[in-house]
Amino acid sequence: MKTTFKYLIITLLLIILVKKTDSCTIFYVEKEGVILAGNNEDWSNPASKMFFYPASNGKHGWVKFGWGSGFPQGGMNDQGLFWDGTSGPYLEMPISESGKTNLQIPIMQKVVEECANVEEARKIFANYYCEDQYKAQYLVGDSNGQSVIVEGDNILDKENDYQVLTNFYQSNPELGGYPCWRYNKACEMLGQMSKLDPNFIGSVLAHTHQEGKYPTQYSTIYDLKNGLIYLFHFHNYNEFITINLTEELQNGNRTYNIPDLFSMISNISTSVNKKEGETSVIFSWDGLPDSNYEVIYSFNSDFSNSHKVSFVNLNSASEKRYYGFVYLFVLLPFIKIKRRTVISFICVILFFSLCGTACDKNEDDLPEDLKLLTHTKTVTEFETGKTYYWKIKAKTDNFSNFYSESVSQQFICN
Repeated sequence: MKTTFKYLIITLLLIILVKKTDSCTIFYVEKEGVILAGNNEDWSNPASKMFFYPASNGKHGWVKFGWGSGFPQGGMNDQGLFWDGTSGPYLEMPISESGKTNLQIPIMQKVVEECANVEEARKIFANYYCEDQYKAQYLVGDSNGQSVIVEGDNILDKENDYQVLTNFYQSNPELGGYPCWRYNKACEMLGQMSKLDPNFIGSVLAHTHQEGKYPTQYSTIYDLKNGLIYLFHFHNYNEFITINLTEELQNGNRTYNIPDLFSMISNISTSVNKKEGETSVIFSWDGLPDSNYEVIYSFNSDFSNSHKVSFVNLNSASEKRYYGFVYLFVLLPFIKIKRRTVISFICVILFFSLCGTACDKNEDDLPEDLKLLTHTKTVTEFETGKTYYWKIKAKTDNFSNFYSESVSQQFICN
């Protein structure tokens, strides 16, 4: 009985440890000349960041994603060399320790700053190693169709059109993290793909994202040949930002808080109404209250010859507080109250107003979905029987040059 109880406790502890392990899903795909990569970054810290480093002193320009520590979790350089990494169990590296130079910086920083392709990256891995490799591995891919997984002393070549990395060592699965449902799901979908495009990569990311204690904080899709990156926030695959790496690197060294760039667009829908010979469409979506929005619609799926309807939202709490003060001071002269009472009343109102402002700040601690509002915009003069494509373009009030947009939708105006 005691032995059975002991094994039960050990099993429960192992389950807890597995659930506490942070997880990520990374894959690289090449098909008919199209080369894309995808990544889900799963962690408990929501304060994710994006860093740009222009080329200088013979080093390539690059972008990295991660957190405030500045450690490069993943990214791509201006040569189309991409990488991302996952954590794993402790891995011994006797070959590295006996014959390689121990770097004092993350090894992937050296790789993206000095290498243009996987072959050049192999030379770095053959001569250097760093401390984080004892509990981390990397998937590295280039714009020529080559990728490798680097796990300690081992380098695994791509054998199919794709290569997938999660949180177990494929050459040492017995060390832990295997089997992995995210790995299996990604391989299943990639093995059955008929067309390779960013939408398909997004669907793989959506099917392998994490929730709970270690949710997917951000996701990235890399177009390695064209130097484009599609960035998503908090496993919301309805809204993304397009990053042209060449253009962004021309703007100098910069750092952005990823959550600040998004309006949390969701629940996107349309409703067609006909009344007295006029056809109108009500566009509806949920999003942050203070973002600026544009509804863009077109006959064409590429949004050529598109129409735009723009409007600005005001913070409802601030707006009500502002007009409340206006009404108060307009009405005061007509209210027969002693002067001392009026002054006391105004002081009380000011006090609670300041407290209200503090409460507004504390709303950041509430679940994000509680801060969303439903936005609607009615547009008329649509042609009956025509198919329309539409999307939402959004800009948060953060003084960045980034606009987010929703995944395009379509409807038939019947």
